[in-house]
Amino acid sequence: MTDAQPNLITHWQDLNARADAGTITIPADVAARCDAACVTYLAHLSKMQADARALTETKSWGDMKSAQDLQARFGRLVTGTDRSLDVILQQHIEVIESMRMLFRRYFDETADTDTRTSANITALDPGN
Repeated sequence: MTDAQPNLITHWQDLNARADAGTITIPADVAARCDAACVTYLAHLSKMQADARALTETKSWGDMKSAQDLQARFGRLVTGTDRSLDVILQQHIEVIESMRMLFRRYFDETADTDTRTSANITALDPGN
């Protein structure tokens, strides 16, 4: 059995493409609530990134080899590998931003439609 993780960026890009093609739709109010949740989560992830950067600015743990080895080991958990915290947080941010692209489409399109409709009505009766 494989533990392969799904590529979430590809998944959300596929959903965006399906939305472009008109094969899926999301009600504007649902999209707006989902977008608001994404904004909240992005703020949380940004704070976690700042906290992670602070972890890389550690002072010496001492002169003993074991202390230096431990400091290096914890440092690699935060940054420097493809499985470190900074990389994982950035991947999460990219997925959430891809989700936002999908959700924003629906209420941005509603606003564009409202603007076009208003302009058409004004063109029909410029006196109002």
